[in-house]
Amino acid sequence: MPQTSTRGRQATRVRPSLRFRPERLPLPLLLLALSALFLYSADKGYFYHTYPPGNHDGNSSMRLAIAENLSPDHGFRLFLELRARPGDAPNYRMYSRFPVGGYALVKLAVLPFGNDLSAKILAARILMLLLFGAAAILAFHALARITSRPWVAL
Repeated sequence: MPQTSTRGRQATRVRPSLRFRPERLPLPLLLLALSALFLYSADKGYFYHTYPPGNHDGNSSMRLAIAENLSPDHGFRLFLELRARPGDAPNYRMYSRFPVGGYALVKLAVLPFGNDLSAKILAARILMLLLFGAAAILAFHALARITSRPWVAL
């Protein structure tokens, strides 16, 4: 039965869809928590200095280099380095451990920034944060459906 409230002499009915439902609160809370990723992590267009050196910087720069090298000129090969010798065929240093889809997404994200390395790093970082957020939301929805309890999924 819909709730009623009285204002003066008139009684108005509150639509059932506008009532507060605590089971709808976990998703906005998750989105609020994920927004902190973008507020505090996506403002840096440079690599972090880590110890031991090279763990994050080396892997990130390697993936970015492979994405940069991805082009139809090279047959969409996944390679780190191209050594060209006069008169010889090009010598590629291949690295194709992961599927091409992730590299293609990074290539599309950094394509508009030309030679600005800082902007490319920032664009790739924001893309990865978006993918992480999407994975968290999908995991939340899956757990909420499995358990039928959104608070447990949160």
